[in-house]
Amino acid sequence: MKILYAAANNENSKIALDRFVENLDKKHTLKIAAYKKSSPNNLSIDWTLDSLLNIYRPESLFIDNNDNFKIYYHQLKNFNPDLIISDLEYFTSIIAISLNIRLWQCSSILIRYALEYKKNIGIFTNYSYITNRNPNQHLKIINILDNSEEKFVYSCFGDLDSPPLIKDNYTWIRPYHKLGKKSKTCQHNIVGVVPSGNKKIFNILKKYPDTVVFTEHVEESYPNIKLKKMNEEEYYCNIYNSELFFCEGQSSLLADAYYNNKYSIVFPNFTDSESLINSTISEKMNFSSSVYDNSKNLNDFKNISLMNKYNNDISFLHEKIDKL
Repeated sequence: MKILYAAANNENSKIALDRFVENLDKKHTLKIAAYKKSSPNNLSIDWTLDSLLNIYRPESLFIDNNDNFKIYYHQLKNFNPDLIISDLEYFTSIIAISLNIRLWQCSSILIRYALEYKKNIGIFTNYSYITNRNPNQHLKIINILDNSEEKFVYSCFGDLDSPPLIKDNYTWIRPYHKLGKKSKTCQHNIVGVVPSGNKKIFNILKKYPDTVVFTEHVEESYPNIKLKKMNEEEYYCNIYNSELFFCEGQSSLLADAYYNNKYSIVFPNFTDSESLINSTISEKMNFSSSVYDNSKNLNDFKNISLMNKYNNDISFLHEKIDKL
């Protein structure tokens, strides 16, 4: 089968893409479209999508009089994939709809559109500016969702004992993750991931001894904090053996903690609607707490225990593909 995977322009999409490629059966012919922000260093990207954006108004998603979009359109037409998987990537989805190619949406941000009772969660009350700041873009996304064969919500929330209710035409999909093993060498006080290199987070963490942070910004230096480049085996081992885990609310990272039975501290990123939505829901579901400054003592959360569960009705994305 010929498959095109289109990653969105955010950090979580980068993680999800990398893990999907690792798990997809190599019998398939896979091509990748991604933005610079969502392109893993270890993967070859067939189409870099930043060239489709208007440099003055990147949020506008223009396709009229967009010469680069026309080139991309004709190249996808020539490739003629059997399936396009979109992480809610607008340009690729529009092409799939236009060419009548089977289109699946698989994205963590789909939780925003899938929730049955949004008011009960409190997302759109507390963060209405971020979640509703571009009504025109919202209508464009609704259009591609209406024309997608599948809408997979990429989140560990589906595996909870009492998951949030989602609409009937949406389906939970299990995020890719691995489980660590018990190891004395991997035992640390606090472990987490800061892809953005947010210095405010480092300054909060520096008063806690034996803290490990996985980040691309290893050139920094902070007391009590050891900065590490991402190494998958070491990362999962550190999570499993840590006292506490933290992140900025990315769906993949929350899933890593949940499946390894770790309570999460979330430092919400106020420029990222996914981070805000995830931090709100996970806190309401009692497997994370949001922290904004030094006023909370992270040590207070160490004794909160979790036990992950797997819902037998939920699959990984590659398992859905194998059933075609």
